[in-house]
Amino acid sequence: MTEISTRKPFNRPGGLPELANRMISLAVLPGDRPDLIRTKRLFTAAMWASIVTSVVSVYQLFVFDAPWAAAAVGIAIVAAVITLVLLWLRPTTFPAVMHIVVLGTMITNTAVTILYGGIDEAAGNALWAVLVVVGAVAIFADRRAFFWLAVFVVNVVGASIVADRVDPRYVQPEESYLSLFNLVVVTVFIFVVLYYFVRQSARLYRQSEGLLRNILPNEIADRLKASDDMIADEFPAASILFADIAGFTPIASQLEPGETVNLLNDVFTAFDQLVAARGLEKIKTIGDAYMVASGVPAAREDHAEAICDLALDIQEHLKSNTLGGRQIEMRIGIASGPVMAGIIGRQKFSYDLWGDTVNLASRMESTGIPGRIQMPAATRELVGELFVWEERGFVDVKGRGPIDTCFLVGRAPVPLMGKPDDEVGRVGRRFTD
Repeated sequence: MTEISTRKPFNRPGGLPELANRMISLAVLPGDRPDLIRTKRLFTAAMWASIVTSVVSVYQLFVFDAPWAAAAVGIAIVAAVITLVLLWLRPTTFPAVMHIVVLGTMITNTAVTILYGGIDEAAGNALWAVLVVVGAVAIFADRRAFFWLAVFVVNVVGASIVADRVDPRYVQPEESYLSLFNLVVVTVFIFVVLYYFVRQSARLYRQSEGLLRNILPNEIADRLKASDDMIADEFPAASILFADIAGFTPIASQLEPGETVNLLNDVFTAFDQLVAARGLEKIKTIGDAYMVASGVPAAREDHAEAICDLALDIQEHLKSNTLGGRQIEMRIGIASGPVMAGIIGRQKFSYDLWGDTVNLASRMESTGIPGRIQMPAATRELVGELFVWEERGFVDVKGRGPIDTCFLVGRAPVPLMGKPDDEVGRVGRRFTD
């Protein structure tokens, strides 16, 4: 029953016929990775193909009256058949049973080389043994591949030495034709295997690279790949934003788990796009909270301005969109100042920030008001009159005491033609009076 369920996923409409899919999927198990599935199918198909070509060779050798040479090639056929039967009965034996095919090929190569009196006289039959080396690297990818490389060298050298010391039993008819045939077929097979694994390696590299750069900032990913040194940096001037969904607990209690995750995914995916558009760095999500840094890991002079623009972008997005049929409000807190950044640990690591500025930004969010953007007066002073503010006054912040705070309301109006810049400031101040 297990074997039947193993084959079913490969009976795809428009793909190979059902029987062919079953034949090349003997070693495939339900939990196999896609790349492992393709590797198993590739080498199982190669064994079926080798049986066909070897049977043709056996027939030709009988026609040319070379029964012992036919028997030698038959060894490889028997080895391949035994391997396929074992894979059919117990797919979990892959790749261990592949040793049988490798051994059978080596024995065949030795026998044919001696029977015809040398490698050249055997019409390049030793080229088939090269497949053993290629296959061993692709299938085992560990010390077993080195073992079969050593066996190959000993096999070829030993068979050649023995062939020089004994009289050949047969003379290969159409030697040049068979040499050309062996060269072309083996080269094509090696090309297919190498092409597949090089493409597979490149695809996996792109996937892992994309995953790494989705987890870490590009600059940090490059440093992490280049060195094992601890990553710890200090940024004297940066801005941090925390955003938290107001009333998320009662909202989540009314939703199914899948709906809750979908809601958060919709919200934070939209935020990710806004962050990328502003050239800022998303640090992480913590439950229903979202954390962004400006000026980290690459310093920038307009870090406070950029984070304020992002906060307004988030606010505008939430006002103009319903998510899950709901109008979401968020408390947003911003703070500016020095921060430390780095990676701690070696497993499931993440790029994180520390320092009083991070704590203050978190307090600005937690003591804020739903639908408003709160920040300390120190951040407002960094951006001057570029934005419109509303004074809130002093807020008691845990661990800091009273902090002078304000709400970010919007961007300052663009100066009219011929109007002095200081009039923009008056517009902003009039709004806050």
